[in-house]
Amino acid sequence: MDTPTQALLGAVVGQACFSRKLGKRALWWGALGGAIPDLDVISVAFAGPWGEFLYHRGPTHALWFGPVVGSLLGYGVWRWYARKPEDESGLEKGIQNAPAGRGLPHPGDPSVRGAWVGLFVLAFLSQPFLDVFTTYGTQLFAPFSNKRFALDAVPIIDPVYSLILIAALAVWAGTRAERRIRVGSRAAFLSLVLSTAYLFYGLWLNDRAGQEVRRQLAAEGITDARVHVYPTIFQVYLRRVVVRSDDEVLVGAITMWNPGTVVWRRFTVPDHPMARKLAETREGRIFDWFASGQVVPRVIGMKSGFVVEFDDLRYGFFEEPEHGLWGIRGKFDTEGNLMGSVVRFQRDFSVRLETFLDLWHATFGLTPEAPRLGLPEGLRGQGTEPGSKMVSQES
Repeated sequence: MDTPTQALLGAVVGQACFSRKLGKRALWWGALGGAIPDLDVISVAFAGPWGEFLYHRGPTHALWFGPVVGSLLGYGVWRWYARKPEDESGLEKGIQNAPAGRGLPHPGDPSVRGAWVGLFVLAFLSQPFLDVFTTYGTQLFAPFSNKRFALDAVPIIDPVYSLILIAALAVWAGTRAERRIRVGSRAAFLSLVLSTAYLFYGLWLNDRAGQEVRRQLAAEGITDARVHVYPTIFQVYLRRVVVRSDDEVLVGAITMWNPGTVVWRRFTVPDHPMARKLAETREGRIFDWFASGQVVPRVIGMKSGFVVEFDDLRYGFFEEPEHGLWGIRGKFDTEGNLMGSVVRFQRDFSVRLETFLDLWHATFGLTPEAPRLGLPEGLRGQGTEPGSKMVSQES
């Protein structure tokens, strides 16, 4: 998920599990620990534009990273506090004046060393735990395996999930100091239970959406197609559906708030030698791996040769089903030789008020069989014919 939500999760983990020993430090350091794994985005600085594809959600999101690096960092923070005088420990007002036996120990006391280690281990592990429920793909066993895991349960940005976590932090902030740890830790534990249940609710919705789509396809006589269902954005109900069968791709949307007939946009995948050439490049192989095989080519003929684009169909536009939010592009001469380097691109996507209104209508509207999101007026309420060649001629 987005880094702010990852930090929220780390803070709530600290609040639930370690605030009784570490006080408010468990929240602040937990938030930092929840966000640290996302620092892998700096891989772009040394690996170039392909670093994000290769290394984001890589080793720092692997299952070994929390126990190994988290233990070392937790021990290091404890040692740092152990060297600070007692009057600089920053004990929370109201807590240090609690009745005997209920105050917080010094943050560098040997009795809290395990709490510091546990805090960073769990905060680091919260990253892959949450990210694997999204579509992007997480390398849980990197660098020993580059297999990407994705459960397609929730979007990368989900306000409902984030608000569940914020509620726990609000309880902490709004509770009197002498009761804050007891009440706040319970609220945080409840928040973790509810937010985790929400993730599995999204997973259940995705499975239901897949079943409903397969039922509709079977009614049309399509039984051997490969069906993939993905969350969209900001909520768990509206799902993007990608169906592949031979050389045809169907893209549609289904809302699990009130499921209806999927309106399909159809297009054929060109079997073009230039598309195969791009697929054989190092960049083509990286992108296919990154997109979990959900790549579709687009070949544009020009006088000087061809432009080939690969799009990631997991994330895309409903009005242009063959276009994803991002992709790669290569140029070839008439002899099939690559001209220059293969480059990444990102398609323009402007978020306006109408975007949110369309999303609302598509998710909760009264006409689920004709979701408004991105569908031109003439296509709402009707299917489209297979076709539209993806090879065009430019002057």
